Amino acid sequence: MDIYNLLTEIAACRCQMKSFSKGKSLTDPDVIKLSQNLDILIDKYLKAYRQQNVVYLMPERDRQRAEAF
Repeated sequence: MDIYNLLTEIAACRCQMKSFSKGKSLTDPDVIKLSQNLDILIDKYLKAYRQQNVVYLMPERDRQRAEAF
């Protein structure tokens, strides 16, 4: 998944969580579920970001092979 799409999803999830959880307890099951979804999206973003950085650090010929996949 594209890093920029992940950032957009994270922002949308944070907005949804902020508006939904207003006035609710942090132990509310729906708030917990939204929080877990946000954690999953952030984890996916970090993995994709690290993977992208590894590709940029490779020598040029290896980078072209990696980008082909």
